[in-house]
Amino acid sequence: MERFRIHIVFLLICLSSISYAQQDPQFNQYFFNPLSVNPAYAGSRGGLSAVAVHRSQWVGFEGAPTTQAFAVHAPSRDKKMGYGFQLMNDQIGPKNTISMSGIYAYKVKLYHGKLGFGLRASLFNYVFDWSLINFEDQATSRGSLNGKETYLTPSFDFGVYYHDKLNYIGVEFTHLNQGKLGIQSDNVNLASASRQHAQAIIMAGRAFEINSFLTLKPSMLIKTANNLPAFIDLNGSLLIKKKYWVGLSYRRGFGAVLVTEYILNKAFRIGYSFDMSLTTLSRANGGSHEIFIGYDLNLFKSRVVSPRYF
Repeated sequence: MERFRIHIVFLLICLSSISYAQQDPQFNQYFFNPLSVNPAYAGSRGGLSAVAVHRSQWVGFEGAPTTQAFAVHAPSRDKKMGYGFQLMNDQIGPKNTISMSGIYAYKVKLYHGKLGFGLRASLFNYVFDWSLINFEDQATSRGSLNGKETYLTPSFDFGVYYHDKLNYIGVEFTHLNQGKLGIQSDNVNLASASRQHAQAIIMAGRAFEINSFLTLKPSMLIKTANNLPAFIDLNGSLLIKKKYWVGLSYRRGFGAVLVTEYILNKAFRIGYSFDMSLTTLSRANGGSHEIFIGYDLNLFKSRVVSPRYF
């Protein structure tokens, strides 16, 4: 059983390296934190905005992914520019990835909203702890595979994002430099050609104000990469009394996700989501949980759109 679990963990690592369309952590509550999928969003909330997210995937499954992320962003005083900073930690079995990102966005007025252009420069630190893996062929584990290996990889993203009070649409192009990652060993050829593969992330949504108590917000997220099936996430959320968000997502090839958010006041909001897998994987774990906390501060005491739909 122990060997079986170790092989499963190693399989997860391999899948995370070759599934280019999902090579980065995927959060359920992207529509509550668009900065995670588009740098051009920086400064769009009108004041200082900070978010923290924790995700535990496939609870009860040994070596399953856990991810923590923190981001803060704010506009310039004239609202023409936005600045942001991100930290992320992603653990899956013996592979740990820590990334740090700086974000810049420039915005212009367009129709009834704003069009933003954003850049994200990141540094990824990949750590592989091979001592946690019991190789079936012990001869394979000699040399550098007995300990830890660390690799630093820069990455650059570009995004475009348009929004007004009721609509948003954006596209991001990630890992434009396709930085190298993984094993670089003369003894073995495991993942020696692994890279951060460039991909496009498209997101869009619209809010429909049904009445003073209810607002419906459908949204979508699509990730594409060369010669691979697209990752598609479709969501429908309902805002009740301008305080409670309740939504349901469908993720192609996976299943459904329940998403909720509670707006405590103008500054604080908290969200939770639960993944309901409809695949055979659901029989071996307790599902996936995600907790989101957001804080907004009106730095310049200027007029801020309320309620905010995204």
